[in-house]
Amino acid sequence: MITRRSLLKSTPALLLPPLFGALPGCGGSDGDAAGAGCATPVSTAGTQPPRGLHASWTGDPRTTRTLTWFTDGSSDPGSVIEYGPVEAGMSDCEIASAAFPSRAEGSAQATYGVDALTHTATASELDPAKALRYRVGSEAGGWSAVRVLPAAPAEGFRFCHFGDHAMSDASRAVVARVQQRAPDFTIIAGDLSYANGEQPVWDQYFDMLEPLAARVPLMTCPGNHEAKDGGGDGYRTRMTQPGQNTYYSFDYGNVHFCFSTGGSLVGDLADAGALLAELAWLESDLADAARRRAAGAIDFIVFVQHYTIWTSCEGRDPANFTLVALEENILLRHGVDLLAVGHDHIYERSQPMGYGRPRDGGYVQVTQGGGGQSLYELVVNRSDWSAIALLRHGFTEFVVDGTTLRGTTYGVENDALEVLPDGAELPVLDTFEIPARSTTARAAFVVAAAKSRADAGFDYEAMIRHTIERNRLHDLAETGA
Repeated sequence: MITRRSLLKSTPALLLPPLFGALPGCGGSDGDAAGAGCATPVSTAGTQPPRGLHASWTGDPRTTRTLTWFTDGSSDPGSVIEYGPVEAGMSDCEIASAAFPSRAEGSAQATYGVDALTHTATASELDPAKALRYRVGSEAGGWSAVRVLPAAPAEGFRFCHFGDHAMSDASRAVVARVQQRAPDFTIIAGDLSYANGEQPVWDQYFDMLEPLAARVPLMTCPGNHEAKDGGGDGYRTRMTQPGQNTYYSFDYGNVHFCFSTGGSLVGDLADAGALLAELAWLESDLADAARRRAAGAIDFIVFVQHYTIWTSCEGRDPANFTLVALEENILLRHGVDLLAVGHDHIYERSQPMGYGRPRDGGYVQVTQGGGGQSLYELVVNRSDWSAIALLRHGFTEFVVDGTTLRGTTYGVENDALEVLPDGAELPVLDTFEIPARSTTARAAFVVAAAKSRADAGFDYEAMIRHTIERNRLHDLAETGA
């Protein structure tokens, strides 16, 4: 088996601001309090220390947090999370060294393609008004440093979005700058590590990502590059998400989030059943969200997948119009407000749109494929649905402020595409707002009930064939074959 020690090179360390500052007599690095001034050390030596720590949730986002990490070797040292709230007035040393009031056992599974285990454990019954302090590991294997995750506000929250991440200088800058923004959670819209079949690359990726991912929950979906790792098994055994793991939904505050594979993991006809089941689930999930929005339970519906629906990226016109037509009907029928995607290595925001044209009551597509991988090219003449399109690395931050969704897109480079130094002010590339729909508009979407496969009159067999061909052609184009 390939081991972590077989990596040819290591990932450079990130220089990131501490989450809580070191107090006199309280040493530490990377934001983790430790040292002589603390009553107990924040971590203990062990034979299999946790690494690649990343947070998400698999239950209620307000009252649970799920932590995932890795240990080398096939023997299981144990999967434990110890945790408690950050109480008012706690010093950094108290955060790091005070006894944890809660403890939960987790589980472990083999990690695809390497001699390592993936561990998961969930902290539950959390107070959503208080930040969470925690550590993971075990007495036998060793403990992580104590980290802190943000509280879960019921309203007025923020999240960041980017995709196509990789491990370039721009990738590292995106990690550092998103951490500085300290959102409540972050969305990565597919194509995370670009391991492309070389599974130890995931170790490097999580080394780079951990300073952010251990402190800000990450909610992700698979992209076409995840399909190169065992048809998605490299992703499935490393990421812990709700529902089916590769597709799922949750409510956060007054927003419903729905994540889809977009068919990115379909390699052959054997995968057809899984995609059809997912599409049926999408109809049901979004129909329910539309009903709850009409009833006032939520105000927005956000749909996340890797693939764009429409694009101004040169040579990347929708390669699967059959699936695009089906997805657009689903998005428009249930009144999705925001479509957050990646795949094309550009930044682009649409007008409210549908069927490749500006459309009153349509969705706004934000393509944030500038997470760090090399940039593509833009078409010379963009269609009128496109509000702005740029070749820049960066991320988009969304602020949910009552019944308004405000977006700000930041670049991590100057105009010459040189990564800005730490402390430099980031350029604002775009700002926009998406208002909540009116009461009348919300009710109108409920009338358009979810259609069954039998009633849709849609050629699903052709859609499956086209999806397989799209994925194959994109793979050939990106490998140069």
